[in-house]
Amino acid sequence: MRKQQILLESGTNEMELLEFLIRGQSFGVNVAKVQSIVQYDPKTVTKVATAPSSMMGMMMHRGKTIPLIDLANALDMHKKSSDDANSISVVIVTEFNNSINSFLVDGVNRIHRLYWDAFVPISNVINTRGLGVIGSVHIEDKEVMVVDLEHILSRIFPQLAIGEAASKVFQIEKKDERENVVVFFAEDSKTIRDNVIRVLGSAGYNNVRAFENGQMAFDALMEIRDKVKAEDSFAVELPNVLISDIEMPKLDGLTLCKRLKSDSFLKNIPVIMFSSLINDQMVVKCESVGADSYVTKPEMNRLINMLDERCLKKGEK
Repeated sequence: MRKQQILLESGTNEMELLEFLIRGQSFGVNVAKVQSIVQYDPKTVTKVATAPSSMMGMMMHRGKTIPLIDLANALDMHKKSSDDANSISVVIVTEFNNSINSFLVDGVNRIHRLYWDAFVPISNVINTRGLGVIGSVHIEDKEVMVVDLEHILSRIFPQLAIGEAASKVFQIEKKDERENVVVFFAEDSKTIRDNVIRVLGSAGYNNVRAFENGQMAFDALMEIRDKVKAEDSFAVELPNVLISDIEMPKLDGLTLCKRLKSDSFLKNIPVIMFSSLINDQMVVKCESVGADSYVTKPEMNRLINMLDERCLKKGEK
C-alpha cells in the first residue's frame, strides 16, 4: 500500500484511520504515521542481542535497517491460536518523531475517514497508565482501539520520550522574562502534558495553562475573547502563545489553529505546532492553517527556543 495524502484538506477536524488486526481484534493508527505496508519476510530480519522481548530485531526496508516490533507482544496479547498460526503476517512501516520503525500485525483491513469528535479517549473509561492504546472509535458495529505507538516506542527507545532540555536553554538572564509569558498548551496525553509542563517550568515558563484537547483550548480562548471585549476586560489577558498537538479528540490541532487564525481578535496569537507528525507533508498542512512555527516531539530544546523567539523579543502584549 502506498501512503495516501494525510488529508484532502487541512483544518476540517478529520482523520484517516488504518484498521488492522491482531488476534482477531481490530486496532487502528492514524494514516499520517504510516509510510507503507509490506508482507512480513523473516529473512529480512536480524535479531538484536539483549533487545526487549517485543522487539523482533532490525528489518531491511528500502535499503535501510529499521526496528521491527511485534505489536501483539508490545500490547501483551496472547500468542496466535492454531487456527491462525499459518496466517500471513504483514508489517506496518511508520514514520513519526523523526524516526522510521515497523510493527508486525496479523493483517490490514481498510482505511476509515472519520471526524475527531468520534474518538473516545480511553482515559475517560479506565486508568491508562502503562497501556498501549489511547482510545477507540466505533465503526460499523465494532470498536476499533487506537494504538499509542509513541508510548510503545518510548518504552523500547527512551530517547524518544520527552526528556530534559539541554543546559544551554536555561539562560538565567531570560528566566525573569519567561515568568511573564502566558502559555496555552493543548495536548491529549497526560504523560506528555505533565513532562512538557515540568521541562518548561524548569526553564522559567511557569505560567502554563494546559488543555486535554483542542476543543477545550478553543472554548477557553473564546471565553477570554468575550471577556476582553466586555467591560471587565481589565482583569483578563490573552495568552502570549499557543502550543498545540495535532492528533487530539474533539478538535485536532490543525482545526484549532485554523479557527484561531480565522478570528479577527485572536489571530495574532502565535501558534506552535508540537507533534510527532511533523514532516514535509505536515509542514505544508501547518502553514496552510496559519501556524507560526512547528517542531517535532520530543525536541524540547527547539520548543523553548521557539517560545523565546516568539514571546521574549516582542515584550509584553
